[in-house]
Amino acid sequence: MDDHGGRQARVGGARAGPFTAQSLRAVNEPAIYGVVLVAGLVVIVSDSAAASWAVLAKVLATLVVFWLAHVYAGVVAHLGDRQDHGVPVRTRLAASVRHAVAHSWGMLLAGLVPTLLLVMGVLGLVSDRTAIWGTLWAAVGVLGGLGWLGVASWSPRPSRWLLGAVVTSVLGLVLIGLKALVH
Repeated sequence: MDDHGGRQARVGGARAGPFTAQSLRAVNEPAIYGVVLVAGLVVIVSDSAAASWAVLAKVLATLVVFWLAHVYAGVVAHLGDRQDHGVPVRTRLAASVRHAVAHSWGMLLAGLVPTLLLVMGVLGLVSDRTAIWGTLWAAVGVLGGLGWLGVASWSPRPSRWLLGAVVTSVLGLVLIGLKALVH
C-alpha cells in the first residue's frame, strides 16, 4: 500500500507507480489500436461526410466490427491453450472466449472515449466541425494517457511516465497532421 491508500504496481519487486495491475489491464495493444482506428477513420471518413452523425455511424460500426474480429481471432488462437485432453470442448471454448474478451475489451473502451465528442455533435451540443476535430484531440489525450499508464506500470519515475505520454501522443498528432493536410 502507498501513502494514499492505493496499491502500488510492482515490477521485479520495485515500486512502479501508484497503479495496480488491475487498473493497467486496459493498457494493451488493442486499447491503443482502438484509439488509432477511431482517429484514422475520422481522418478518412470526415472528408466525405461532414455531419457528425455520418462520421459517428461509420466509426462505431467499424470499431465494433474490428473488435468482434479481434475477439474471434483471440478465441481461435487460444482454443488450444489447455492441453488437458479431458477438458470438454464447451469448457475450452468458454475459457478461450473469456480470455479473448478480457484481452481485447480495451480496444472497444479506449476507442469509444474519443467518439463521445462525435456524440456531442450528433446531439447538437457542439458543431460538426468541433465534434470531428475534438474527437481527434481526444484521441491524442487518450493515447497520452495510455502511454503514461503503460510506462507507469514498470517505471517508478514520473519523468518516464511523462515521456511515455508524449511519445504515444505523437501518433495522434501525426493523424491530426494528416487531417489538416487532407483539408
